[in-house]
Amino acid sequence: MSTNPYASDASSHSIRPIVPADLEIIREIDRDAFETYRREHRQLKHNLQLRSLENMDAAVRRENPGVVIEWPSGHVVGYCFTHIWGSLGWLGTLGIAPRYQGFGLGRAIVAAGLDVLRQNCCRILALETMPESGKNLALYTRLGLEARQLTLLCQGSPRAAPQTHFEIWSEGRVLRDIASCLLPDLDPTPAAKWLIQEEAGETLIWWANGTPVAFAALRALPRRLESMQAFLTVEAAACLPEFAHLWPSYLSEMQTYARSQGKIGVVLPVNARQTHLLHATLDAGLQIVHTRVQMASGDPIGAPDAILMMTLAM
Repeated sequence: MSTNPYASDASSHSIRPIVPADLEIIREIDRDAFETYRREHRQLKHNLQLRSLENMDAAVRRENPGVVIEWPSGHVVGYCFTHIWGSLGWLGTLGIAPRYQGFGLGRAIVAAGLDVLRQNCCRILALETMPESGKNLALYTRLGLEARQLTLLCQGSPRAAPQTHFEIWSEGRVLRDIASCLLPDLDPTPAAKWLIQEEAGETLIWWANGTPVAFAALRALPRRLESMQAFLTVEAAACLPEFAHLWPSYLSEMQTYARSQGKIGVVLPVNARQTHLLHATLDAGLQIVHTRVQMASGDPIGAPDAILMMTLAM
C-alpha cells in the first residue's frame, strides 16, 4: 500500500501553462528530481545546486515556456519546458518532485508538453534523454516517440584561428534563413534570444558574398549556481551544404572566441549518423565525452550529412 497521502486521488491532477510566479518552485523541483536521479545512478558526488535565477527567469518568461502539473489543485509538483523552433518542437528539461513520483504524473506532464508542441503546429517532435534510463525510454516510446540516434557530445580544444571573420548576431531572421535550408521552416532564433536574455552567451554568424552561410549559438555560463563551465557549449549550429568545406575553419574561429571568453575549448553535439561531421570533429582533436538518445516523431531532423547541431538541456 502506498504511503503517499494523495495516492488514491491521482486522477485529480491538473495541468496549466508555466507562469513567472512558478520560478522558485520549479527551481526546487528541478534540483530535487535530478539530485535523486543522479544519486540513484551514482553520478553525483556533491549536492546538486539550484539553477541560477537568470537562467530560470529567462526560461519562464519565454513565449510558450511549458507546463506545470498540480496535485492537488494549487500545489505544483512537476514541470516540463517546451521549445518551439518553427517546424521543430522540442521537450526540454522536465521533472516530478521525488515524493510524488510513481503515480503517473510524469507520463501526464510529458503528454501535456507534447500537446503544447502539436498545438503550435510543430511537425517534428523531439527530445533527448539519458541512454541508461530504460524507464524514460519506455515512457517516451509509449507516447509515440522513437529512438533515432545518439547525440554525441564532443569536447576539446581545436586549433585556434589566427584571425576571425564572424559577426555577433543581435536580431533579425538570419538564423532562420540558414537553418531552414537544412530543415524546412526550422527557426533556432529563440535559442539565440534566450542566451541574450540570460546574458549567458552569444551567437556567431559567418557570411560569404553578402549571404549568411553558418552560425553557432554558444553558451558561456553554466545553468546551475556554483558550477564551473570551462568550455563553450554549442546549443545550436548550422552551415549551408555548399560551405561545409569551411566548417573546420569556423570551428577554429569558435576556439579563438572561446579563448577570448576565458574558456578552454568547445563542446559540440553531433548526431551519430552525421558521419562526415563526426569524423571532422574527431580529426580536429575533440573527444566524445557524453551521450544522449534523441527520440522523435515526424520527419528526420536534417539530412545525414548536414552540418546541423542542436542540444536543449533546458
